[in-house]
Amino acid sequence: MPSSSTRDRILVLIQSRESSTVSGLAEEFGLAPATIRRHLDILQRDGLVTFTEIRRGTGRPEFSFSLTERGHETLPKRYNDMLGQLVSRLAAREAESLNGRTGGQVLGEIMEDMARESVDQAGGSGVAGLIDLLREQDFAPKISEEPGGIAISLMNCPFRSAARNNPELCSYDTAVIAAFTAAPVERIACLTEGDPFCKYLIIDGFGKPDSER
Repeated sequence: MPSSSTRDRILVLIQSRESSTVSGLAEEFGLAPATIRRHLDILQRDGLVTFTEIRRGTGRPEFSFSLTERGHETLPKRYNDMLGQLVSRLAAREAESLNGRTGGQVLGEIMEDMARESVDQAGGSGVAGLIDLLREQDFAPKISEEPGGIAISLMNCPFRSAARNNPELCSYDTAVIAAFTAAPVERIACLTEGDPFCKYLIIDGFGKPDSER
């Protein structure tokens, strides 16, 4: 396997775990720690990963690697698709529908419309169907059971940079999850507020996940 492909997989794995150590990556890939270190050196040189030191008593310190913003941006994004849909929907709006409304309000409404359309086109239902749709749209979702409901963490944001400056875009995530589950949804973490990823809680036992997937 080409080295560049291995490094791409390392980036995806680090993102899905929030951070990873050399030993953890070596075990995951079945490669020698020295080989993983060489890949990480290149990724760090290219500004795609950074690290923090972990001290566990005596002995050599270990390092936890995480993605930089540039690293996040190298992973799949849907900027072109999103921009095309936004422009088309905005151009189709009647002037009367914009009166007295802020740009942020209009943007949020359009994103909710796009979300509902995505759900209608996807069909299906339940957690498995929701996860399939989120994966297809490059959100890299992870699910877990938590007190009060089921949590969905979106490890990749398909419009990350745009969302950081325009939090109204996050209404897309909420609308997709709410439409698919027909249950109350609470955002409990968001990258626009400095969190490493967005996380939502589907409240009150929408249904036990089919698997940790």
